[in-house]
Amino acid sequence: MSLRALLFSRDEPIIRLVNQVLQDLGIAVTHSHDAQDAVQRLTDEHFDAILVDDADASKAIRVLAAAKSLPSCQESVGIVLAASTTSLALAEDARSSLVLYRPLSADRLRNGVKSVLNLRSGEDERKSHRVPVNIPATLQCIGIDGVLVFLNNLSAGGAAFLVGRSVPPHSIQAIEFELPETKASVKASLEVVWRDAEGRMGVHFAHMEPQQAESLEKWLAAHPSSQQAHSANA
Repeated sequence: MSLRALLFSRDEPIIRLVNQVLQDLGIAVTHSHDAQDAVQRLTDEHFDAILVDDADASKAIRVLAAAKSLPSCQESVGIVLAASTTSLALAEDARSSLVLYRPLSADRLRNGVKSVLNLRSGEDERKSHRVPVNIPATLQCIGIDGVLVFLNNLSAGGAAFLVGRSVPPHSIQAIEFELPETKASVKASLEVVWRDAEGRMGVHFAHMEPQQAESLEKWLAAHPSSQQAHSANA
């Protein structure tokens, strides 16, 4: 049975992007621009994913909150398409599975949806060299002293870590960490890409000095990605 998704949004560019990306993933998309209509559809039908645009936060919360109480949605995942300055209340009150921050690209949306729905693409996995790690790092945030986090996933383009809910995504400016087994220090300005209900966050390295980027790429090349490690142990 093919997967199904419900999209609640009135933003035409967002609607077109979601339709394109999800249909490419083989996911049938039902669109609703009215909260009452969306809730009725969730009541009558089953959807594997529920995507809401936070441009109208109160109605987005209404849709996700209704989904929480419906038997037909107990296995559904909620995805918030959010502005970078969105209130934490939307994701926390609705207990969404994932928050994807604008600017929203096709790759960002595709990777987020694949992650929460446990979809896999061999071609994408070969192109993405992500190394599971446990590296201490310091976040530089507006109005908050250095925040200690531990990276659990690292690539040349970004990283993932657990930060909890006390740090507003829009306050995060940069990250600094040291590559294990080396004396190489890496510092990069950040763009927050996603955050999930457990407080995990994914970031994109927006800018990094060329020498540091080269050190990171060399270190990654010397360490197996999660897919390579799995294949070696199979």
